[in-house]
Amino acid sequence: MASIPDLYILGFFILVLLGIQWGGYYVWIRPHGGAGGVQGTAMLLLIILTMSGGFIGAFSWWMDIPESFAWDLPPLAGRMLGVAGWCFAFVAFMSLQHPSRRRVRLVLLMLAVYLTPLLVALLLFHLQRLDFAAPITYAFFLVAILLSAGALWFLLRQPALLSETPRDTAAARSSVRVWLVVVAVIVGLWGVALFLTDQGPSGEIWAWPGDGLTNRLIAAMLMTIAVSALLNCTYADVARIMLGVTWLYGMGLAVASAWNRFAGKPIKLSYLVVFGAIGLGSAVLLLLDRPVPQPANRFAPR
Repeated sequence: MASIPDLYILGFFILVLLGIQWGGYYVWIRPHGGAGGVQGTAMLLLIILTMSGGFIGAFSWWMDIPESFAWDLPPLAGRMLGVAGWCFAFVAFMSLQHPSRRRVRLVLLMLAVYLTPLLVALLLFHLQRLDFAAPITYAFFLVAILLSAGALWFLLRQPALLSETPRDTAAARSSVRVWLVVVAVIVGLWGVALFLTDQGPSGEIWAWPGDGLTNRLIAAMLMTIAVSALLNCTYADVARIMLGVTWLYGMGLAVASAWNRFAGKPIKLSYLVVFGAIGLGSAVLLLLDRPVPQPANRFAPR
């Protein structure tokens, strides 16, 4: 049975999310006169929820607060989940700032690729890991189903919010395209390996042997970055956002791995070195690659 403090904490968290939804409506939706109609408004509210939930939840996941997630995570995996949350918050914020078709589609694609296989695997193989006496379990399912179903729906029926500008159609530099493809191959293969099995020949890759659910949780984000990088490396605007994601996730995983030192646990050198290199490479390209000029937003007529 759920404790009263747990219910209070969850209730407070829900109120904060609702407050951000309300504020986000007035900041990002109302000023533009309902561009995209009812579906456009619903889609932007979904993106605001992604931003706020990912950003706020990431702090508690990083700090390994047991009541903050639907199952007990190893501390390193919790920190990696926190980094994933900040990545989703970043992409969602960038999309809200300039909700072009490609930016919005990037958020929806990441949500669908991340949550759909994870939910399917959880329901088929890992329900025994969940504590159904904890309110966070039901909140997790509610948010995960809402975000994944909404993302899949809007991927199929995406409302137009902005008229396309030269900024949205400018081609990415060849160096950026090549780098994102290389990153996609590395993290994609890594993610597929973790998702398919919880045992492998190297403990540097399979950091949680025997824990299939945790391996699949981390694998889901790796596969998300791989698919998103491959499908968004052509156009400069969204390619630059993907550089930001690979920088944030790469450096975040390197720091998360190095953090083991404070807990007296061995550092996973593969995560530290490989993802640190990905983060540094993406940072260099971000510095060298000038952003496309940003014209004023032109929202499509309702």
